Amino acid sequence: MCKALKLMLLVVTCAVCLPAASASPPSDKSQNSYETSTIQGCLKVDQGQYVLTESNGTLHLLSGAARKLGPHVGHEIAVTGKPGTRTDDATSAGGASSVREYVVFEVKTVTHVADTCKTVAH
Repeated sequence: MCKALKLMLLVVTCAVCLPAASASPPSDKSQNSYETSTIQGCLKVDQGQYVLTESNGTLHLLSGAARKLGPHVGHEIAVTGKPGTRTDDATSAGGASSVREYVVFEVKTVTHVADTCKTVAH
């Protein structure tokens, strides 16, 4: 019993003596895990979701700024924002969980580029 008590005191003493981790708030870069970026392409709506298709065929599900995006459907636009996620829960009462997480591009600003879309490369 005495050995166990000594061991516990040693562990507590070591824990107290170890340098504490910095409690300062993280820098702006670590708070914003992704820097903002701009992507350009053709804006469409698919099943109620805004989708931006780049000229190389890359698709981006867009999130946010619906009022800004709506007038530009079918147009070439540039959007500035950052990657994010969206969760949809379609679980029915008593059913198994059907939560799905999607990668989206969180739109902050929209810039009109052209009234028509460029042809998408395949």
